[in-house]
Amino acid sequence: MKKLIITFILLATSCFAETYSMRDCMLLPITDNAGSSFGFKVFEEVEKYLKDKRWCEYKSSSEVISIFSRYRDQLDAYLDDPNVIKTVADRLKVGTIIKVKLKYEVDKVEVKLDIFGENGSDIYFSEKMIVDKIELYPVKIAIENWLNLYEANIPYDGKVLGVLGDQITFSVPRNKRVGISQEIKVRKFIRKKEHPLLKKVVEFEALPVAKGKIFNLSRGQAIGSVKVFTAETQVRVGDWVILGEYNPEVVSKGNDYSKYNEMNFGQLGELQFGFSLSSHTATTDSYNGNNKMNGYMYGVHAQTEVWITRNYIVLGEFNKRFGELSKRSGSPDSNTVGQDMTALKLAFGYKYLPMGYFYGPQINFYGGYANYSYKLDQSSLDGFGANEFTGIMLGVGGNIPVQKGIRIFGRGEIIPFGDFEDTDNIFGSNKSISSMLFEIGGVYQWSPTLKLLGSFEVSNNSAKFNGSNSEVSYANTSLKVGGAFNF
Repeated sequence: MKKLIITFILLATSCFAETYSMRDCMLLPITDNAGSSFGFKVFEEVEKYLKDKRWCEYKSSSEVISIFSRYRDQLDAYLDDPNVIKTVADRLKVGTIIKVKLKYEVDKVEVKLDIFGENGSDIYFSEKMIVDKIELYPVKIAIENWLNLYEANIPYDGKVLGVLGDQITFSVPRNKRVGISQEIKVRKFIRKKEHPLLKKVVEFEALPVAKGKIFNLSRGQAIGSVKVFTAETQVRVGDWVILGEYNPEVVSKGNDYSKYNEMNFGQLGELQFGFSLSSHTATTDSYNGNNKMNGYMYGVHAQTEVWITRNYIVLGEFNKRFGELSKRSGSPDSNTVGQDMTALKLAFGYKYLPMGYFYGPQINFYGGYANYSYKLDQSSLDGFGANEFTGIMLGVGGNIPVQKGIRIFGRGEIIPFGDFEDTDNIFGSNKSISSMLFEIGGVYQWSPTLKLLGSFEVSNNSAKFNGSNSEVSYANTSLKVGGAFNF
């Protein structure tokens, strides 16, 4: 019952969850009632402060600024429109929008600061005061003090960027001290509480989900291992991360923890299952001339990728396909033959991650053993029988994100120095073999543990033989669909 209640709350409030981080910020043009000349000077100082302090990732856009400059005479009205603020937040992907307004009085200036959420209407912070001098310094100091107060009340230090088994990648503000073995807590946003009179967000409610430790750091990101779960729900992208107290003694002794988790990463992996529909062509050039058979084959396939460490991987693949081929050209003894194909592969590789595991491309370089086995209904005159292509395989593959939850992937493989085994002794010893495979497809992250895949694959295996013009070739064009699961 408790689990059902938690699930209902999360589903009911998911539509109100923030998309962007409150630690990604932008500063709207600062307006005043004297032509904005003083406001521009204040803008420059506040922008410099935001860039230097680094409690938020400051984002600016010349395109947005140029649009606002076209409406200088009506800028106040535009900046008061929640839809305009929301549009700016969506364009820059920020969760903190800072708005400062200056109003001149006699020998003094009123300074008003409002900080809006990404929907353009939620007010996270609001203050105003009268500065007795129309000077830059006291106005700047007042705004900076308010921003420091706002930063101290942001309910998280970072947000989860990726989840892989019990390991999470999350953003880290550059003004925080972070180290290996530092404790972290993960919380899931529930809802915002608004003051009924002030119409200002006064509290964020979040559900404690898990606890763990940091075991690796990179620029602006950290990787943590989550071992203790405090709620019956999974850690997901967008969840909040709160850093524990920075203890220099614990951090300085964190190397062993880092190495331990780096090696334990290899206990995780991905397993794919799927089905395929193939157009298959078998060509032989033997005693009975050149014969070509063509038809459709149906099959299943399984692939696995096991992570020894974050960069070193083991790959395995199994394919099984059946079908019936019909005469396409030549004069075979029979117009139809049964076809059975099996592929087995085992390889070791290196995963190159130029932008980290969850960002940018992932490129695999690998090599290992491959075996392609073909069985046609035997006919020595036609060159039909059982044979195998084996050898050391070399391959390269990878994937790249195109948008959130969607990646495209591809791979290419060859067997540069292979061997051909003629089980039925139809052809004799081989002179040379050629083996290659190309695949391209897409993957959709259906859930944290399930991916849906679809791909188009082309493969070809052929052999030529000593002392004759004999040749055998198998060409396969396949449409593959399936799913992938983490383990």
